[in-house]
Amino acid sequence: MSVLPHESAAGRPTRQEEFNKSLVERAFQDVFASDAFDEVAIARYFSPRYVQKTDGRALDFPGFVAHVRELKCTVKNVKITFERMVAEGANVVSIHRADAEKIGGGGISIRIFALFVIDEGKIVLCDELTRLEEGAAEDRDLVSRA
Repeated sequence: MSVLPHESAAGRPTRQEEFNKSLVERAFQDVFASDAFDEVAIARYFSPRYVQKTDGRALDFPGFVAHVRELKCTVKNVKITFERMVAEGANVVSIHRADAEKIGGGGISIRIFALFVIDEGKIVLCDELTRLEEGAAEDRDLVSRA
């Protein structure tokens, strides 16, 4: 295991690492921050081999698509804020926040610590831990609800 970041000769992240970080940011903007359910956008960023592990619960690609569909029925005006993002090879680690309005009223804010793995230009794995910072107790499972 390397403890040093992969860097170009100039000491900066490689072009691939920058692409991988950008891919994650674009995926969140197009899939989660949009109020519309768009299965084409999901397929643009997430591999059919995609697996999401959230707080001990796993979803495969069809389960993830169902999860996104459920989110679109539950929240609107989603804002994603990346606090930190680091890439090493095919791995991207982020600390980000999701803030949204619940369609039924009220708000929700979740802080997420996530590892993404990119393969062939698509996200194949997200392993994340979440913390509900604002919202009702029944919203705790929203991050993996399908």
